[in-house]
Amino acid sequence: MPSGEATQSDVPEISHTELRENLKAGSIVLVDVLPAESYSIGHIPSAINLPLEGIAKRARDVLPARNAAIVVYCAKFT
Repeated sequence: MPSGEATQSDVPEISHTELRENLKAGSIVLVDVLPAESYSIGHIPSAINLPLEGIAKRARDVLPARNAAIVVYCAKFT
């Protein structure tokens, strides 16, 4: 594994309840990493679309404050 790459066990998970509470409080940034086509079909309201292949190029332009807590998801929600 390349240096700096997270393993699944390194990535914390939150519950649906925690997600809803944090979104309501405005304490997280929600990022949908699916392709734009999937995002346009359905996504969680307030989610920012930042497809995986564009993260390196677009993250600084698309994401708010660098110290913001970010929650990433990659499943369709309709």
